[in-house]
Amino acid sequence: MWLSVVNVSIVNVALPDMAADFDSDVASMSWTVTGFLVTQAVLLSIAGRAGDLYGRRRIFVGGIVVLSIASLGGALASSVAALVVARVLMGVGASAMAPTAFAYAAELFAPEERGRALGFMSGVLGVAPVIALTLGGVLVEVAGWRSVFLFTPAIGVVVLAGAALVLPASAPDARHRSFDVPGAVLMATGLFLVLVALSRGDALGWTSAPVLGTALGGIAVLALFVFHETRATDPLLDLGLFHLRSFRTANVAAFLSAGALFGTLVLLPFYLTASVGLGAAALGVAIAPIALSFVVVAPLAGRAMSRVGSNRLIIVGFCVAAAGCTWTAAAGPTADYLLLLPGIVGLGVGLAMSSSAVTTTAIWGVPRDRLGVASALPNVSRYTGGALGAAAMGAILAAFLPGGLAASAAAADVGRGFRAAMLVAAGMLALGALVAVRMPRVVGPAALPSPPSAVAPPPVPR
Repeated sequence: MWLSVVNVSIVNVALPDMAADFDSDVASMSWTVTGFLVTQAVLLSIAGRAGDLYGRRRIFVGGIVVLSIASLGGALASSVAALVVARVLMGVGASAMAPTAFAYAAELFAPEERGRALGFMSGVLGVAPVIALTLGGVLVEVAGWRSVFLFTPAIGVVVLAGAALVLPASAPDARHRSFDVPGAVLMATGLFLVLVALSRGDALGWTSAPVLGTALGGIAVLALFVFHETRATDPLLDLGLFHLRSFRTANVAAFLSAGALFGTLVLLPFYLTASVGLGAAALGVAIAPIALSFVVVAPLAGRAMSRVGSNRLIIVGFCVAAAGCTWTAAAGPTADYLLLLPGIVGLGVGLAMSSSAVTTTAIWGVPRDRLGVASALPNVSRYTGGALGAAAMGAILAAFLPGGLAASAAAADVGRGFRAAMLVAAGMLALGALVAVRMPRVVGPAALPSPPSAVAPPPVPR
């Protein structure tokens, strides 16, 4: 799963070199990023359900193989189109990792230990973007942009060996349920259209016919997907999961937190460069406290969950993150970085506190045969919320820059736009804290007992 997150960011550093090599524009090269992200988000739930039906290790190993081969294809690409196709196929492989990994964590650990496991996973994932940016920069500098695509096959061989030795072979669904192909097609198509509209809205204009048509078409297809699922014999997504208040509220919280985080990560480099005056080389170090907060705080929060309570961790975490965004907004349009640092750390610490608790809450009470798709949905919510948050906060910044985000943009204007966007992020996190007030406590003192149909850890072999 760490490998799938690394592949989100490691290519970003190589974009300028790839564009120069292929004599392409930035807009065309951006599809190497968008294609990977959208494909992964679209297929997460489908891969999770496939793991439920056909065995999680089989789907996980298949994902690693596809990701590694497609990455090798990216290294050999001779055109932008071939590179984009390779990245889309990489997204297909990466989509199999997160739902199977989280499902394994839920299946193999008892409820009181699950928070610690998910906290460790959140910490590992939190540092992945920083490692990716650093490693990508070194590889591009030393061996050229194609080397960033050779990294994944090399690590993939190690992961495959580890999966064969460590991962238990979960049994396929014994009831021989069929895979809901029409539902998968409808869900994939609807999510794809919505996410493409969100990713292109800022460039083409939110009221333009292509963006509005794509977004409305995606919403219509998703509505048709819901209609189909209510009548399918073996639905891809059991809509009955939404009867669980824990499942509903956790997905809303994941959506809101990702909107605030992704939007901040998109705008922060522009603000630090234009208003604070940091150079490109210093940006990775300046943003690193967010990732490092996950490394340090997420495992500790996972351990504390059984003592503090899952819902309390989410409420406090979202409040701390909202306070961090508010601090950053109040620092002023041209503040010194050291004045911004407490706010940046606050955002990272708050979201790290709540991350594993959100996932734990989402999968509480879910039957074992639905665990893969239930584990995937919070990540779908995060991707969708992240795309919407990044687009919305980018539009807010653009409203303060009549001449666009050119090098001549006034530092004060960028700072004022960033301040407004940070206040929106703080509002999203405050709303998430209010949602968490309605969350049931699924781990910790006075936690709800798991229903009989919920996943229970298998006996430990002796």
